[in-house]
Amino acid sequence: MPKCIASVLPIILLSAIAHADNVVQDDQIIQYNQCIGDDCANGENFDNDTLRLKENNTRIRFLDTSFSPFPTTDWLLTANDSTNGGRDRFSIEDVSVGVESFTIMGGAPDFSLFVQSNGNIGLGTDSPQRAVHVIKANTPAIRLEQGGGAFPAAVWDIQANEQGLSIALDGTPQLEIDSSGNLTIQGSLTTTNPAGTFPDYVFEPGYALMPLEQLSAFVSENGHLPDIPSAAQTAQDGLNMSQLQLKLLQKVEELTLYTLQQQAQIEALQAQLRAVQ
Repeated sequence: MPKCIASVLPIILLSAIAHADNVVQDDQIIQYNQCIGDDCANGENFDNDTLRLKENNTRIRFLDTSFSPFPTTDWLLTANDSTNGGRDRFSIEDVSVGVESFTIMGGAPDFSLFVQSNGNIGLGTDSPQRAVHVIKANTPAIRLEQGGGAFPAAVWDIQANEQGLSIALDGTPQLEIDSSGNLTIQGSLTTTNPAGTFPDYVFEPGYALMPLEQLSAFVSENGHLPDIPSAAQTAQDGLNMSQLQLKLLQKVEELTLYTLQQQAQIEALQAQLRAVQ
């Protein structure tokens, strides 16, 4: 064989081998950094990268070849769209059903999503103090949106700032608590578990209605109605509004009984007066 052919043949063989698939049935250990992709260069500066993907279309796909009843979902890690004008993003995709399960857009601020070791989730903070902790420079908010379909669309916003807290439906505030603790609601307030018995018992036969003379003495001595908290007690303990509403209704019903008693007395006196005349 001519020497020139003999010298070129190994180069051709090595070139063919370099572009062929390699199947190695043994563990592979790489003790230095590795770059994968068309744009990796000889003498690549890895900085602190142990593994680098470098080309214009970087993906890592997990293909699970298991059969049911074992888990079989395939996953894809995607860095940026491959289409012209696409999104700068990092995504985890469930390719078995074609769902983009998790995405971070390029340019997202620090700690857009932070999970603490105790499970607390921070949005805008790396030190979440609650199960979900949101920090924003101006009026942090959480939106709950029902997208429609089988049910009417609805958008609820919960937001707070130095002025107070607001809950809004489709942009209209429904409940507001200002920084002084004042509460404003749109619509009515309904309680389904009142703290006490509804006072219809006042109209039942045998109800022990306090005589007016005794009531007068109690008010003169205490400065408030029976079963109603005093101003001092209210200042110390606050007001249970459910209990107070029931007690006020009880007093209104007792007042009705007093009025009916007095009306009966008036009618009896009028009858006596007519008899005398």
